[in-house]
Amino acid sequence: MEPVDFGDPRSGPLLAPVRHAVDISSLKGRIGEAFVESILRQSGFKVSRLGRESQVQQLLKTGGSEFLPDFLIWKPADQSNDGLPLHRLLSVEVKYRSNVEEYLRRFGEDLISRVGEQWSELYLVFVTDHPGAGRSCFQVLDFRESSPDAPLGTMDLCEARGFGISKSIIEEHEGLVRQLFSPLSARSLGPGELRKPPARISSDRGSIQPTPPQVLPA
Repeated sequence: MEPVDFGDPRSGPLLAPVRHAVDISSLKGRIGEAFVESILRQSGFKVSRLGRESQVQQLLKTGGSEFLPDFLIWKPADQSNDGLPLHRLLSVEVKYRSNVEEYLRRFGEDLISRVGEQWSELYLVFVTDHPGAGRSCFQVLDFRESSPDAPLGTMDLCEARGFGISKSIIEEHEGLVRQLFSPLSARSLGPGELRKPPARISSDRGSIQPTPPQVLPA
């Protein structure tokens, strides 16, 4: 039996551990959901996460879409004639998007057709670490306020009358967005970082040769 060559021990293990790429956008989305839930709870809302097996979805949904929002929220809105508290139920979907305006420009019509017509009380809250000038990291799209003759647009979450959230709570969480999302973005491939390109076939010798490393443009 021939001896098995495990490689030179001075150069480290022969089989290096596999490194799986991290979906940074998905991770930011999950963190964004936690931020929005925290904002809502600090603002006096009761928050429940919706699931496909939950029956409360039928209170708000009309139609057969498979879409389900992230949260069902409620808090006292008024009192009945006999003094019992009246609550308003709202459904909230949270999405992280680096560029909210571009996302709505490309997918806004599809959102309206798939979701807006069947969830009359739905608010779509965007979390972004790249808001436009003077805009908040937390923006909300109210489907009822959208006009078929105008492009979809958002308002800052603190300006949405349906929520009544103070600006100070929003600003506190905006600081957390900047504090946590910046290191996550830095883990992505950035400008000036070397990328290992695929090999190319040499036309003169018919052999496979590596392409020289390329530097990503800034």
